[in-house]
Amino acid sequence: MGIMKRAAGRARPVLVWAAALGFAWPVAAQEARQLSPDESVRLGLEHHPRLRAARADAAGARALWRAARAAGLPSLGTQANYLRLSGNIPDIEFTLPGSDSTFTFQGVELNRYSAELTIAQPLFTFGRVANRTRAAARTADAAELAVEQERADVAFEIRRAYWQLQSALALQASLATALQQVDEHARDVRDRLAEGTALNRDLLVAQSRRSAVLLEQVEADNGVRVAQLELNRLIGLPLDSDVRPGVAAALAESDPALDALAATALERRPALRALAQQVLALEAERRAARGERLPRIDLTGRYQYSRPNPYFFVEQDRFRRTWELGLTGQWSIWEGGRQSALAADARARLAAAPARLPDARAQAAVEVARQQLEVRRARAAAAAAETHVREAEESFRVLRQQYQEGAALSLEVLDAEQEFRRAQARHAAALADYEIARAAVRRLVGEVW
Repeated sequence: MGIMKRAAGRARPVLVWAAALGFAWPVAAQEARQLSPDESVRLGLEHHPRLRAARADAAGARALWRAARAAGLPSLGTQANYLRLSGNIPDIEFTLPGSDSTFTFQGVELNRYSAELTIAQPLFTFGRVANRTRAAARTADAAELAVEQERADVAFEIRRAYWQLQSALALQASLATALQQVDEHARDVRDRLAEGTALNRDLLVAQSRRSAVLLEQVEADNGVRVAQLELNRLIGLPLDSDVRPGVAAALAESDPALDALAATALERRPALRALAQQVLALEAERRAARGERLPRIDLTGRYQYSRPNPYFFVEQDRFRRTWELGLTGQWSIWEGGRQSALAADARARLAAAPARLPDARAQAAVEVARQQLEVRRARAAAAAAETHVREAEESFRVLRQQYQEGAALSLEVLDAEQEFRRAQARHAAALADYEIARAAVRRLVGEVW
């Protein structure tokens, strides 16, 4: 009987870790939805509201660019009018000299119809339209880069939630096995108590340890549910969905080199590139604001078909066609300081933006170095935790065997079981930290996959 118990005790930790890593699941979890990290990210990128908002902002910025560009293109307009004048307007009459007869020279047309087509083309705006268009284009580019950064941020948050859920499930599984091990040890204590080779306090200690494991199990179950809620929220599934990681956390063969990673992050990170585009946009806005002080010249044209036509003094009761072509000049000489205020605002914002860019680059470089150190730390911690699990498992096995042979105390067995359980939890957490650190590195360079 003792040999069978020892064999079962050695087999259960293996099954627990297989269950925690997605290779075997309890019967109650067979209907759960198993996802890989990439599948989770793909779901999140399809449904995350922050991404939808960022895409909408980018679409709005691109629309503003099209509107700014349209300011430099010809504008075409048309209108039609009908007017009915009151009947008390006198006709134009005159009297011949030496005669009492009065003649109507020109009657007043009471019904007035007009249709016209106008066109205007900016000729010289002294850089205002071109610079505003350029600023809008840079702003649109920055908005699209912000979408890329948002995608990378959301992907990182999903991967972090994914590995945190796996760590929580591993803890839950280890506690389930720990409860079985404590129960088996309590049965051994009862058997020895009946034989008179154990003390009643040994059974009390085993029962107390079982209560402590049950309390930890309640907290672990709650931790799993909280982790599932967070992952479901990020990937757009119903909050009550039972999702499970289908890929095991593991140490990679190698990690990216620090120098190559730093160079890649500074060159490719969307947030830094977006800030650079914003600086260019502010430079264009400053030039546009400076151009507000200069005149503007437009080419204008109009084709009119009306009755009466104002260019024809006679024959008001006929439709006449006329056209006109000319130049229009506008120059706002003074507007109460508005132009100088706009120029000062553009200069101030331009002075602030380039100052932020070097600081952002320096922060990115520090973040890359810190994250690389975090990857190395997590790798070393996971390797050490794996060794600790093997040692704690062997220590528990030996002490349990010694207890059954009467060469170890019950408390020593319980302490070894507790240390084995903690080693399993630390190992799962260390692997999750390692995967999260690698995902953070991917986020630094703006990558999703």
